[in-house]
Amino acid sequence: MPKPHQKGIYRNSGGERDFYDHDFRGGDRRVTFKHGGTRGGKFRNRDWSNAIRSHLEDEDIDMNVGSGSGKSFRKGKKGKGGRQGSPMPLSAKKLLNSPTGWYRVSIPYGNKYEKSFMAKLIFEMLAPLDFCPIAWQTNGTTVIFYVDDDKVAEKILSLDRQVPLPNGFKLIVKVYPGTPNVDMTPAIKEKMKLVMAKRYNADNKALDLTKFHADSDLQENFCALFKPIVFMSVLEIIEQNIPNLEALCLNDNKLCVFGFLKKVSQRLPHIKILHLANNKIRDLMQLDAFIGLPIVDLLLDGNPLCDKYKEQTAYISEVRKRFPKCQKLDGIDLPPPITFDINEEGTMPDAQQTFLCNVEGEGIVRQFLEQYFQIYDSKNRQPLLEAYHENTMFSFTSAYPYGLNKDKNVPWLNWYQTDNRNILKVQDPDRRSRLLKQGKLSVVSLLQEMPETKHDIHSFTVDLTLYTPQMICLSVSGMFKELKSGQKNPPTRFFFRTLVIVPAGTGFCIANEQYHITNATPEQAKEAFKTPSLPVPASGTAAPPSTPEASPIIHTVSPVLDNNSKQELVNQIALKTGMNLEWSIKCLEGNNWDFMRACSTFEDLHSKGVVPAEAFVK
Repeated sequence: MPKPHQKGIYRNSGGERDFYDHDFRGGDRRVTFKHGGTRGGKFRNRDWSNAIRSHLEDEDIDMNVGSGSGKSFRKGKKGKGGRQGSPMPLSAKKLLNSPTGWYRVSIPYGNKYEKSFMAKLIFEMLAPLDFCPIAWQTNGTTVIFYVDDDKVAEKILSLDRQVPLPNGFKLIVKVYPGTPNVDMTPAIKEKMKLVMAKRYNADNKALDLTKFHADSDLQENFCALFKPIVFMSVLEIIEQNIPNLEALCLNDNKLCVFGFLKKVSQRLPHIKILHLANNKIRDLMQLDAFIGLPIVDLLLDGNPLCDKYKEQTAYISEVRKRFPKCQKLDGIDLPPPITFDINEEGTMPDAQQTFLCNVEGEGIVRQFLEQYFQIYDSKNRQPLLEAYHENTMFSFTSAYPYGLNKDKNVPWLNWYQTDNRNILKVQDPDRRSRLLKQGKLSVVSLLQEMPETKHDIHSFTVDLTLYTPQMICLSVSGMFKELKSGQKNPPTRFFFRTLVIVPAGTGFCIANEQYHITNATPEQAKEAFKTPSLPVPASGTAAPPSTPEASPIIHTVSPVLDNNSKQELVNQIALKTGMNLEWSIKCLEGNNWDFMRACSTFEDLHSKGVVPAEAFVK
């Protein structure tokens, strides 16, 4: 079924020529020359012949040439195919390729004619091609407009100096790749809103924006959707006026990139049908901007990306990686995707900072880790010899976070590279063997050499994945600061340790460990060591005595702490438990100022309901 002609589009079909939106009844328009530098209003033959020669040589010559215009004309050059004094032969011009598919057409001195006359003249010369000038304007004496078709642009360029004008000269045309700057004013937005309203089908919740810029109501402005500011304005109008839109057609809009789009799935969450045919999309990665939409029908035919896939199965696979619910691609029904029989309405469980496969192992894991890191953060790590098995095996790796490679703004990991056993970097089998530490003396010797640290216990994540009488397997990760002498801003690192723990005598020891250190990401570094300060008790106030309720789980020798360190522990226990400062001090003193043990004691007693109410009065 033929499409109706749009207002402002000059369409040629067959041998008949129809022109819309203009009436040329009344015959040809007469054009007269203004009087130049002549005598008695007559041209002198010598000057007139010079003017004709210059018109053929200089495309920017004024059509109102006078008697004195021949003085500045260039002289003919002697060369192949010509002689001294003769005009240079005109070579055929070639149209420069436009990456966007848009071309700027300028007609010097076109202001001397009305738009209706000039448009009809070009329209008749382009038959049988359709002529749709966009953003027609006059800049000084030059008429400028834009076209979006390579063939039309090439045909218009071929008209240069080939079409006679009523004044006896020939039409001068310049065609170059180009698009105008877009000023998205409220008036233009209102025009776009009206055009979108007439293109919206409320019954199907569908919006057809095919060749949006060529709409008759928008031809005076440049509203091409491949311009990010125009596309963003369209999305804004949709979001505000038709938020339940389900089908969107963007065919024939010269679209090529969508990297400027953000959160499309949140702004238009109901889009199921998306048509992007006959655009300039070169890679499926451009469609990542639409990931998250429940697309079931996708049309990409006519884009360069379709030529990249020789096998249909690979093409379908890449599309379904982004739109797993897609059932129709380029008008062809796809086979149903292979999915698991899972109820889509189900919800994922809440994330937990700590996972325990067996709650009975919580006490042992807590005690082991608190004692381990208390020694590890001290200046002397030799007592860790009792934490490792005689034949333990230890592997250490280090790497920069993905996307945050080594540069001048990132803390370097140079110290750790010597013992880095990253098997992607260490290819030599002998070196791999040497970097695998065996025996507790070798392991603790390496740990002793590592920089001093201070761990943020609030950032710890502990996962107990195996708990049996013969073996415990757990992983612990978190943040720590690397303390170096004379360093004002110590770097914040992230660690991940996997431990295999076995019984040994009356306690436990590490039989195998994998230790990984990297830099904390900027987001992690901002959250690390965020312990707000609490009011300090008045000086001279004696600490309350220890109580039976706050007795330690395991009796150990109290570490030597200064007043500042004790106050920091009081602030941390008060923040974690919600107790006031008085009872926080009681809890810490009863547990020899061991923070993790004090937390464990509080949780045990609080679960039994024996912590008095006055402990929470502030």
